[in-house]
Amino acid sequence: MGGGGVLLLFLRFSGDSPQYLHVHLGLIGGWTWWDRDHQQLAGRPVVEADDSNVRLRLRSGRGDAERSAELRGAITCTLVDEEGLDSAVAELGPDPLRDDADPDVAWAKVRKSRKPIGGLLLDQAVTASAGLIWRAEVPFLAGVDPHRPGVDVTEDEFTTMWSEMRRVMKGAVERGGTEITTDPEDRPQTDGHVSRDDAFYVFRREGEGCLRCGTPVEVAEMGTRKVWWCPGCQPR
Repeated sequence: MGGGGVLLLFLRFSGDSPQYLHVHLGLIGGWTWWDRDHQQLAGRPVVEADDSNVRLRLRSGRGDAERSAELRGAITCTLVDEEGLDSAVAELGPDPLRDDADPDVAWAKVRKSRKPIGGLLLDQAVTASAGLIWRAEVPFLAGVDPHRPGVDVTEDEFTTMWSEMRRVMKGAVERGGTEITTDPEDRPQTDGHVSRDDAFYVFRREGEGCLRCGTPVEVAEMGTRKVWWCPGCQPR
């Protein structure tokens, strides 16, 4: 799940000794899909782009069924064997999208860390698949300031964050990737349409009034990226 964050992907190629394509999108990586006439079918729009950031091209099918995919801007694109696959997966924390994920593994790392919870939620060794949206929205939904050190987060607060992260991520998957965290009663729109402006409580809403309490949303640098929060709903 991107969420303004990273995405780790493994593509398996069959054979006597299976190999896996290890892809890490990073912040700017993305896939695009094309038909045989090179008309874009899906993925991030590509406008007047050259081939300088193309990391991989895949092609399948023939005639009208021919399809191709391009990977652009990824920070990792390499073939690995079973050992390399196991090594990469072992470095990941539990994935909230998986029903068999163990949140206690993530909690064990959070409760011992003095790093801010907003940073820990982006650490793929703590929770896999969380991105920039979730590191802002999930603490809001739990009423936790993203600057609070992990050691000062209570187990109940972390349990709430994990539950909310699962809920909003699963909702995004069900909607085909559309990310929404706000409840209907908190949105200015009343016609059922969810615009980008009212899909989130704090993400990229600096200076605007909180949809719940009206307090202006604040933004700051955390690590090398931004984090948003509501001082009213997330007191320090």
